[in-house]
Amino acid sequence: MASVLPYSCVDGPGNRMVFFLQGCQFRCPGCHNPETIERDSASAFDMSLPEAVTAIYQPRHFIRGITVSGGEASLQWRFVRALFHAVKQHPELAHLTCLIDTNGGVSCQRWQALSSHMDGAMVDMKAWGDDTHRALTGHSSRRVRDSLSWLAKQGKLQEVRLLLIPGYTDWQANLSPLCAYLYDLQQMQLAQGNVFSVRLNGFHRAGVTGDASNWPEATHSHLDTIKTALQTAGLQTVTMPPPELLPIEQSLLSV
Repeated sequence: MASVLPYSCVDGPGNRMVFFLQGCQFRCPGCHNPETIERDSASAFDMSLPEAVTAIYQPRHFIRGITVSGGEASLQWRFVRALFHAVKQHPELAHLTCLIDTNGGVSCQRWQALSSHMDGAMVDMKAWGDDTHRALTGHSSRRVRDSLSWLAKQGKLQEVRLLLIPGYTDWQANLSPLCAYLYDLQQMQLAQGNVFSVRLNGFHRAGVTGDASNWPEATHSHLDTIKTALQTAGLQTVTMPPPELLPIEQSLLSV
């Protein structure tokens, strides 16, 4: 375990308890939690399933659910499955929603194993093109696309998150195929009776290390262009940070 956040309003709907698990297979230079990437870390600690359930029980009246994040939580899918199962079987916790925050880079068999007790997944798309995705993560985007399709078909896609890094991500250059792809995912999920949201996040340097500490930050104008395109394409719920939480725009950076 990397850390436990008792209350959060940014890791899924409502007030949530968040478990940050240690270890991630992606190697994103712009990671905002670089200390969680390596599985073995001096700051990590063990937490048993009973300890995790007890931690959830204490604030149960003040939270809407739990989110398991990371690192990459799906790499520890057995623990996540056991935790979600315990929550759903507990008479005083069963009302809580169980979400996973993921990069989507695992097989659909993992999602199959998790799905019976998981209310939804929030998936980060790092890039559109495979070359850009490899440059940013060290991995192909194929499994991410497969995960998104599988989750949407099961009605388990809670949110798709797009991080915009001016000059590094390729959303702006691929708006048409991106919009069509997300619209198709929306139609898959609507067949299950619900809709997912698209969350636009602008890169900021807080917490990053190495070369990424010099990367340009995204402004409101960068994100608003993509938001407008997604809404025009028929995406029902598109959100982004309010302008006051983004850098003040002094010049329009190349996206």
